[in-house]
Amino acid sequence: MSERPDITAALAEGEQLRWQGHPKPGRPVSHRASLIGVLFYSGTIALLLFAWWLEIYKGHLPGVRLSIYGVIGTAAFLAFVGLRVTLLDRRRARARDARTAYAITDRRVLALAGPYTAEVSLGPGVRAELKAGGVNVEGPGAKIRLDRLKDAKAAQGILLAEIGGQG
Repeated sequence: MSERPDITAALAEGEQLRWQGHPKPGRPVSHRASLIGVLFYSGTIALLLFAWWLEIYKGHLPGVRLSIYGVIGTAAFLAFVGLRVTLLDRRRARARDARTAYAITDRRVLALAGPYTAEVSLGPGVRAELKAGGVNVEGPGAKIRLDRLKDAKAAQGILLAEIGGQG
């Protein structure tokens, strides 16, 4: 896993850094992912119970053994998808967050995520609003979300001061 990108390397000549930050660690599992995971896990349990029932009551019939293996394989696939939705995607998102940095300068708002850079130039028509522990920045033709900040109000205040100072 690589480190956070260097914000100073992304600054243009003469550009002043006003604020920098990064997402808080500990990304939670979304409610939608939890619900989908519960559905997949429930399907896994139901299929395993069905395979158990087949083995006990129909296991003596020819060809049923192959059906039981098919049901168990399907249950294993559902368990894998449930794990992927709830745990593996969360780990991937946490690794991405570890490589993300945010910055507010006197000219723009930057979001650096690994090799990717997103920016909104500060000027007329730029809006910044607090929402769910982050700051949504919207300008003409571009949007950025500074997500899960430790002090989102301070970042918004600095951003609003920069937007107000542009006029």
